[in-house]
Amino acid sequence: MKKRNGSIDFLRFIFAVIIMLHHSRYVVGYDNCVFAGGSLGVEFFFLVSGYLMAASAERAAKRSKTQSLGSETFQFLKRKILPIYPEFLIGWLIGLFVMIFAHHLRGAEIVKSIGKWIFEPLLLEMTGLFTGGFDGVVWYIGSMLLCMALLYPLLRRYPDMMKKVAAPIFAVLLFGFLCQNYSHPRDPAVWTGLVMKGNIRAMADLLLGVVSWQFCGHLKALPLNRLGQALCLFAEILLYGAVIVYMYTQIPTNWDYLFILLLFLAVTLSFSGQALGSSLFDNAVSRWLTRYSTALYFGHLYIATNMDAIMHGGTGAERIGVYAALAFLNGLIVMALASLYRRMKPAAGRILRRAFLLR
Repeated sequence: MKKRNGSIDFLRFIFAVIIMLHHSRYVVGYDNCVFAGGSLGVEFFFLVSGYLMAASAERAAKRSKTQSLGSETFQFLKRKILPIYPEFLIGWLIGLFVMIFAHHLRGAEIVKSIGKWIFEPLLLEMTGLFTGGFDGVVWYIGSMLLCMALLYPLLRRYPDMMKKVAAPIFAVLLFGFLCQNYSHPRDPAVWTGLVMKGNIRAMADLLLGVVSWQFCGHLKALPLNRLGQALCLFAEILLYGAVIVYMYTQIPTNWDYLFILLLFLAVTLSFSGQALGSSLFDNAVSRWLTRYSTALYFGHLYIATNMDAIMHGGTGAERIGVYAALAFLNGLIVMALASLYRRMKPAAGRILRRAFLLR
């Protein structure tokens, strides 16, 4: 069984770049930024995560070995965060140095700032416990883990009900709540009175990803001929193209919900593998790009928010160009350091065990 979907891997990179370019609004202002509506790209990552969560729950149900639902959920969440945590933590630490440099922090100011920002790498931002921080993209991971901690055990305990009934109904209801109260689903750090707005958005998207998994199972079973596969390819390109054009041209509006639906359909087609030439991206380049997209995602926002300290003056195009170049470069640095950490981790673990544990 193929473990990775090359099309999804490649699309992770595309949407990570769109989100990075969207944050050029901190560099040149909202009216002159690239992809003014690019924050909708986060929906792609939530939809993919919801799909993969449903797939994981299905695989767990088929395993003969069983464990307590609490332990299984904990292991699932651990598998979600550990593969990306090196990029996340290294990206955050680089951002800390950028903040110290950009704001000319010294001594007690550094200690005070770290005390204010430390909840970010602990992934507690979306609990509502604090409002500080400098790397706002972290909200995505916090909300994803919080919502998955609730959804995964429900998927395991009530798989049929969750996938066929609860997931589509509650996804629509949550999006309806956001539409009626906030017009669009963005601005995740808004407090709703009970939870952060981003948690509602994440829950709705993850549930929609579960629905995508359910639909995709039926789509995969269709014995499409070449014409049917070509039609799937055309639909996939058209759907992603419409979403990307919308993100490029439009600021957040209540039209977001229509384009989330289009993105849901596109992701379902991508996971089905039914489009003509869908295996084209099943290669080492796509696998490298998906790893790089993680590093880029966690390593760009603090560059955008501190561009005035990095570059004085310049035209809008020049400032965006410098910002993009620094963001791409920092992504490579984060990726390289994370790779080094993974190579050194086993040896470092052995040294620490010898130093601090009884033999």
